[in-house]
Amino acid sequence: MNYGICSNGSRDTGYGTAIRTAQIIASLGSTPVFEMGMDEECPALKEVPGVVFADFAESDIKAVISIGGDGTFLSKVAKYRDLDTEFVGINLGSIGFLNEIMFDDLEKDLGQLLSGDYSTIDRTQLKCDVYNKDGELKGSCVCLNDIIIVRGAKPHITTLVLSIDGQIIERFRGDGLVIATATGSSAYSLSAGGPILMPDMKDIIVTPICSHTLNGYTYVATSESEIKIGLEKIETVPLICPDGRDFVELESYDSIVIKRYDKVLKTVCLKKDSFFSNVRKKIVQRGYFYENR
Repeated sequence: MNYGICSNGSRDTGYGTAIRTAQIIASLGSTPVFEMGMDEECPALKEVPGVVFADFAESDIKAVISIGGDGTFLSKVAKYRDLDTEFVGINLGSIGFLNEIMFDDLEKDLGQLLSGDYSTIDRTQLKCDVYNKDGELKGSCVCLNDIIIVRGAKPHITTLVLSIDGQIIERFRGDGLVIATATGSSAYSLSAGGPILMPDMKDIIVTPICSHTLNGYTYVATSESEIKIGLEKIETVPLICPDGRDFVELESYDSIVIKRYDKVLKTVCLKKDSFFSNVRKKIVQRGYFYENR
């Protein structure tokens, strides 16, 4: 079987983890496949027997292995989500909610992966369309974690009109809103006071960021719901960031429509820990990570 390996060079110094991952996969009788150009980025990979440099879309990849932090994982999902494949991460970041494999368990966990002794999680994704005041489509994207609409360069309150399934819920004033999947519930939404959902749940969370009100409610909508966010006349342009990426530039009277995407993303689950105990452990580890840097 072929396994696609993507490594973030700023996390994986000298691509040592990528090299070791390729060695283990090759030793277990499978083929490590790297993105085109990695032979020039890391010439040492050419010395690993069995390594292939190829287009993932043409390589019948069983799973994409991301090496880095959660940001690396999300960037590779954005690049390869249309492949009929699974995703798994090797964590070299600070917390790694999305990364199943720790460096210290690399050989054991890769062995388990290649043996097929694991389950998968079907993760809901979101589709976001932005329209201008005339109803013309400005941009469309898909994301796994969340879509954040947040105040721009100046610390001005932003005003957003929130509707769910055609019903106006509130005229929100504050720093912004996070619209998250269950996967994204443990990211920015959690920091803003939102609930944690188990990763295979299909609900959509709408969490306010620094709401300028005495009540800051989080809304949980069904998987079939349509979330619409309307902009009024704006002085300072807010930003819209799907999974932390740049997207279209917002303007007065734009509208943002968010729905569940029609395809799930399959991620590998190797561990037997309960989801909530794992969340707690990873948040504690984040504190250790920064204290010990």
